Amino acid sequence: MNRLSRRMDAELRWPVHADATIERWENPRIPSGYTYLLQFVAHDLVHSAIPLSVVGGLSGDTANVRRAALKLETLFGSGPVGSPSVYALDAANDERRTKLRLGRMRWKDKSVETGCPFRDIARTPAENVTGIDRSIAGKRVALTEALIADPRNDDHAIMSQLTALFALLHNGLIDIVRRGEPTTGPNANLGAAYKRFLCARDALTLIYHNIIRKDLMRRVMHPAIYAAYAGPMLDFIDRPVRASGSPAARSAEQEGWRVPLEFSHGAFRFGHAMVRPEYVINDLSTHDLNKTLEKTSANDPVNMPLDSTWIVRWSRFFEIGGSRPNFSRRIGPFLSDGLGNDQIFPAVDQTSRVGLLYRDLLGASLAGLWSVNALVAEISARRPHLVAASRLLADRPYRVSQLREWLASETSYGELSAEDIETLANDPPLPFFILFEAMRQPLAQGLCLGPLGSIIVSEVIFGALADNEIPAGRGADSLAEALAGLAAEYYPKNVFETVPEIERMDQLVEFTAEIADLLQAEPAFL
Repeated sequence: MNRLSRRMDAELRWPVHADATIERWENPRIPSGYTYLLQFVAHDLVHSAIPLSVVGGLSGDTANVRRAALKLETLFGSGPVGSPSVYALDAANDERRTKLRLGRMRWKDKSVETGCPFRDIARTPAENVTGIDRSIAGKRVALTEALIADPRNDDHAIMSQLTALFALLHNGLIDIVRRGEPTTGPNANLGAAYKRFLCARDALTLIYHNIIRKDLMRRVMHPAIYAAYAGPMLDFIDRPVRASGSPAARSAEQEGWRVPLEFSHGAFRFGHAMVRPEYVINDLSTHDLNKTLEKTSANDPVNMPLDSTWIVRWSRFFEIGGSRPNFSRRIGPFLSDGLGNDQIFPAVDQTSRVGLLYRDLLGASLAGLWSVNALVAEISARRPHLVAASRLLADRPYRVSQLREWLASETSYGELSAEDIETLANDPPLPFFILFEAMRQPLAQGLCLGPLGSIIVSEVIFGALADNEIPAGRGADSLAEALAGLAAEYYPKNVFETVPEIERMDQLVEFTAEIADLLQAEPAFL
């Protein structure tokens, strides 16, 4: 895995785009905001205490502790009672908490002042029992703690800004619900507040699910596989067999379906290949990936909250009003240099190999995933038409020859032996093959996943959406219909009648700007 990761350090020779102003390695199909929406979705599907590559084996620390997939647990935590630090007080001397906390931004090198907008996640200092103080005496207090439900949502500046975006939308939905509540009755009491919170939370979840189905997955999946999974009649490969009355079948049904390791430690690592080497954050600044990764409360607490050079202008990350956003990288077996940062991704074993790529390959090896060959054979037996359309999947000798050819090229990278090449060509690690397939598939060429990667990701994400659907969304023909059904569960009138159809991230951002009064924001929000 060490030598394979070094072979993957070689830049890829992508074909040119019709638009000569787009770099070969850029992917105009997927603006870079979707890279981090994928990361947010990953956090909402899987949460373990310690990475497998660090632990060295499957254990309780590497088990997934998410109770429900894609229910925005990564944003809301256990709710106002279970995760009170994530929520702001509705009133003084009151238990009610319905809005998510946010923090004020700084203007360049100045201190945070009253009147600075709430454009960052909430951050706070904490006195350390060990005596360690990372503040700069007399100058700046270190804001070492991010007040968010999932600490991984402060992994870097863009991730924390995306989290703040969802928090702004939730808080705006709370205001919408409040305005639509009955004018008489005990609307100020604790029960009414939780009713408001639950209604707004489920409304955001409906919007989130709509975007995953109709925007994110459409962009990332191979078109043929997306068509097979996006329709109303879903026929999943990977679900417990409920027809049998055997103890094993009953146990599987009681425990529920779980995110497979082939997804969490295999196919879904493809998002790492989409990360750019630098980002235009807003009209004030462009930051390279190393600086972006280091901009967290853990790594740079004395320079928190984020200043105006880090506040994202979302038209740089999604296509909004004809904007030209940062595009993601094409998907292939190569990662941006910043993901080899030895401070953020130090060596975890005796190879002394640093970086995220080696961790991905090592973690997949330790997890004991199904092999590519076994996966292809199983899918071919159950869904032959999905495999038959891809020569890379259907023709194993061809697959081996293509892998062998690529592994043997660029001999100055990795120093793979002939034995290494034969081993890897005949039994490629799953995360590597998913990237290779995306690069080599004729209809993909790095612009989307290939068929195998698309099947694994579709099984999990469409499966999680089906298993964790908001009741009001079942059978609804539109978001408006789903929101109307949700409102009817709580109130005598449709409190969401002013919410537009939101199917894409650009629509979500524009609606958030409107309800959060950010249309004329400085720095610009849109």
